[in-house]
Amino acid sequence: MPELRCRDLRPGDILLKLSDGSFLARAISLGQNLTGHLNPQIVHAGVLFDNNVVIESQGAGILAHDLRVQNLHYAYLVYRSTRGAMGQGAGTCAKMMFDIHQRTGGLSYALADAAKSIFGGPGRTNTPEEMEQLLDRILAGKGQPFFCSHFVVYLWQFVAEQNGVPGNAIFPGSAVKTNPSNLATQLVGNPNFKEVGWLSANVR
Repeated sequence: MPELRCRDLRPGDILLKLSDGSFLARAISLGQNLTGHLNPQIVHAGVLFDNNVVIESQGAGILAHDLRVQNLHYAYLVYRSTRGAMGQGAGTCAKMMFDIHQRTGGLSYALADAAKSIFGGPGRTNTPEEMEQLLDRILAGKGQPFFCSHFVVYLWQFVAEQNGVPGNAIFPGSAVKTNPSNLATQLVGNPNFKEVGWLSANVR
């Protein structure tokens, strides 16, 4: 696997953050490990808007961070869509969600859902109608909480549906049930994505 720089990244790339040893990262990793999830060292996820800015759901909601500045000290595994232009669509959709949150403040962080995602099964994938209804709520400025991997999976399932591909063909199961470790497990061997390399901490 090659070591990447920001110039190698593309819109729509999924970034899986490795534990940085902070208290929160260690707590997430421990919870995922104790509940038998593979890849417990993966503690966060986001989607690239361009080759520098990652859109991610964190404590203050859906935020945009520059990998070269705010997120410089984190290491990531990088996965890229094998479906060409769909990646650009995912990047654009992620930026749209960020812009909506900046305007309405309605896309808060779902702490309780994040904790619950570590326990329990995969659930079911939302139907296309449910995805559309959720987006309608978001566009209308109504509140909708997300957590990191929940946001990534919902976003990619929605973009797939908009491109005539069933959301569950991209990621099976419920977005709100997908924790970071489970997302990493689903990406391994997923024909819709390929692992393109990693970003080392403090190297951009």
